[in-house]
Amino acid sequence: MAFKLPLKRSRESSVSSATNSRSKSHSSVSRSSPTLVLKPSPLPLKRVSLRPASSRAQSAALSNRDASTAPSSPGTEPENDAAINEREESDALNEIIMAVDVKGRGNVGCSYYVAREEKLYFMEDVKLGGLEVVDVLKLHIQPTVILVSTRVEENVISRLDPEGTRGGDQFGLPYVLDVRSSPEFNYDAAKNKLVNLHIGSDIGPRVTFVTPGDAITHGGYNEDLEDDIAGRQGKLLRLAGWIDVDSRITVGCAGAVLTYLQRRKAAEYLPGDRSANLAFRIATIEMFSLSGTMFISTDTLSSLQVLQSESHPHSHNQGPTKASSGSKEGLSVYGLFHHFAHTPQGKHLLRQYFSRPSLNIAVINERLDTIRAFTRPDNGAPLDGLIKNLKQVKNLRTVMIHLHKGVNIGSGSGGGIKNGAWVTLRSFAFHALGIRDAFGEAIGVERLVIRNKVLETFEPFFLAQVGRMIHEVVDFPASTESHRTVVKRGIDDELDALKQTYDGIDDLLSRTARVVAATVPEQYSLDLNVIFFPQIGFLISMPLNVETGAGTYEGEEDEEGVWDKMFTTALRAYYKDYRMREMDDKFGDMYASICDREIEIVYDLAQRVLKYEELLTSASDICGELDSLLALVQGAKRYNLTRPRMTEQNMLRIKGGRHLLQELAVPSYVANDAFLVGGPGSEPLADGPPHEGGAISGSSQPWSILEDISGPSMLMMTGPNYSGKSIYLKQIALIVYMAHIGSFVPADSAKIGLTDKILTRIATRETVSKMESAFMIDLQQVALATTLATRRSLVIIDEFGKGTDSCDGAGLACGVFEHLLSLEDERPKVLAATHFHEIFENGFLAPRPSLAYGHMEVRVDHEAEEVENQVTYLYNFRPGRSISSFGATCAAMNGIDPTIIERAEELILLSARGEDLVAACATMSDLEAEDLTVAVRTPLLRQSKLGVYEDLT
Repeated sequence: MAFKLPLKRSRESSVSSATNSRSKSHSSVSRSSPTLVLKPSPLPLKRVSLRPASSRAQSAALSNRDASTAPSSPGTEPENDAAINEREESDALNEIIMAVDVKGRGNVGCSYYVAREEKLYFMEDVKLGGLEVVDVLKLHIQPTVILVSTRVEENVISRLDPEGTRGGDQFGLPYVLDVRSSPEFNYDAAKNKLVNLHIGSDIGPRVTFVTPGDAITHGGYNEDLEDDIAGRQGKLLRLAGWIDVDSRITVGCAGAVLTYLQRRKAAEYLPGDRSANLAFRIATIEMFSLSGTMFISTDTLSSLQVLQSESHPHSHNQGPTKASSGSKEGLSVYGLFHHFAHTPQGKHLLRQYFSRPSLNIAVINERLDTIRAFTRPDNGAPLDGLIKNLKQVKNLRTVMIHLHKGVNIGSGSGGGIKNGAWVTLRSFAFHALGIRDAFGEAIGVERLVIRNKVLETFEPFFLAQVGRMIHEVVDFPASTESHRTVVKRGIDDELDALKQTYDGIDDLLSRTARVVAATVPEQYSLDLNVIFFPQIGFLISMPLNVETGAGTYEGEEDEEGVWDKMFTTALRAYYKDYRMREMDDKFGDMYASICDREIEIVYDLAQRVLKYEELLTSASDICGELDSLLALVQGAKRYNLTRPRMTEQNMLRIKGGRHLLQELAVPSYVANDAFLVGGPGSEPLADGPPHEGGAISGSSQPWSILEDISGPSMLMMTGPNYSGKSIYLKQIALIVYMAHIGSFVPADSAKIGLTDKILTRIATRETVSKMESAFMIDLQQVALATTLATRRSLVIIDEFGKGTDSCDGAGLACGVFEHLLSLEDERPKVLAATHFHEIFENGFLAPRPSLAYGHMEVRVDHEAEEVENQVTYLYNFRPGRSISSFGATCAAMNGIDPTIIERAEELILLSARGEDLVAACATMSDLEAEDLTVAVRTPLLRQSKLGVYEDLT
């Protein structure tokens, strides 16, 4: 797959000797390798970098700092071509500083700075990405410096520095690996640094790096610009419109990059040096994403209820970290599927599917083919067999780590033997063969990729060999009883002899006790015992005299009769004499010898099993992939889902669509259709990311070739409250989302074009921890949507503008809709709902072919006496525009006082007639006028000091 970078320069130049003069080419790589596409802004007019005309002269400061600091001479000759080329090839201009961090369960964040472009890139946090994403970032960004936190796990460091050169000679690496303190990756500190990157241009982000202590920014102090940015909070709000500030790991990485740049400038330039203002300057910020992965923000995941965790109701079970938080998956789309996965690796991979929807049409169709095959009625028995076997499969990668460490004990009961490595391996070998056999019984699975993986990897001979080796060596019943790994008899003659002797130790103790009892006074012989402790040896036990604290008998004074006290308990005293010591010398280390010999045999078994490590781990990963796919299969059967048809056309057509969560919460659900077509694109045909009109990952056909259909790109929903508009918008977004997961969808039929982003303004997530009003949060969501939207995006806007004055809200909503429609060939697919009917009544949003109207059908009964009975909601989608929102009816249904409803109906009627509501409210009714007249004519009486009432009129 081709790799694309939004970099307008040659990456063929050489860098310092520390990088071994490696090539910087970003040409095509192998199609089997992972692909990363760094996507620049979808709106070029909003991403233009407003660089001064002297940018080349500024860049010269990076390549020749000595020359830039020297006073210029009036007679200096202009640069020739050789000097320009030398400067352009300088090491400083080729610097690429990348910061990467991995937190939680493999969540990856990354930010990097390109010196030649003076641009800082942000990636949205990748959920459950792990080391594979780190490898992809390292391969395709090709940094000269990599920054990581001291708190990152050691396996990340090992992946970045496989030779272990950290702290020593790093010339063997193609980059400098710099491990920085964790506070440099702090989220809040990073936001404070980003606040100094002023975003104030009307065209796009004009970002200038301000180092602490500098009095003015590059280009002089711009008073108007400072006035436009209302303090730190205003800067943060403006920043949230350009990047996803909810990507906390990436924002922290950006802070580490800024700290590194600041440190470099402080080390390489003297205080007051004006050239420092030009070095490592940041002119533009931009977001990028992994190719083949849909961009999904936290707001979208929350609004659509794709993932939604609930805290444990008991506060004592709410740990400080996600791993120990005690949280569980709540009512969410993922929550409907995750309990169908049974293996640890399958659950992890299924969550990865839901966190990172794919844009690779081949991967999506591969998953859909598997679901279609196993939803066939005649594959019911093989499906049950696969699920039954997968329930007994564990993650062997963890087991292999334990084997390398020599650890067998698990975390279960019975000393962990039942959950130990040997039980897990033996069970895996058995059930892996069962999985292979189940595929042999399935019908219509011959072309499935997962089936071929199973048949190629699950080699019966080697799996049986592993199971046989373990079964022949490990005595599982004895291991459970002894709480350790016990070797079967017949494996080693020496071990068998030791065990035979050890098993006869009870008889030895009885005979020895009789011999010792014969040498003590008769009155003490009945209470005498001889016992054996593996760690202590053989001991004589006598009752304890409570008064003296000594044993009732402690031996004789002669040499052979001396008893040495070893220890006492509450009731007994324990001694050694010469006979006990002789037995210790002969048998005392017997138990330790047995354990040592068994350890040697088990270690040898582990080494033989580890020869099959690659086979076992690969088979375990395939089991996880199969488990996640079968979870989608079971969900499709359980919730009556249908296979979508994925297409490279920029459109979506849904017949009989349903909301997967809503239909589970209501007695019956009314299905509805949808049809939208995105912009055809204006870029020339070429291989590239979607916004450039290039080819889709996994496809050899350009996108624009297939744009041969016409239809609206924006569907504007109007109509009554409580009629199902929001559910309609969400169900379309969820159907598109699930289709990109590779799942069947809740619809009668669906044709879904590949969608690179789903951007929403639906829910307002308010919190007292942020100084933001509900309307501010809505504005941030809309700003991010308009900034990141491409023609391949799906934008959902539900009642934007309702949090402010009705005139301002209507104007803002109309402006957003007009902007999205005015993008012409680059317009995204938009689903919107609004109650601002004045936008359409006054012609503010002109009709056009790309704009369609729709409403949810209601039946109005004007003869009904009760207001709440006047409207019946049918929840059917109908084309066209509704003329009323029936707000009073909705209020009556929710228990608002009838007098309030009556007054509201009067005002609504007056407003519909175009009358002045202020004047209407100032007019008194006949009853009110009569009451006022009576009040005026009534004599006002006052009690005099004499107690007589006088008529004051």
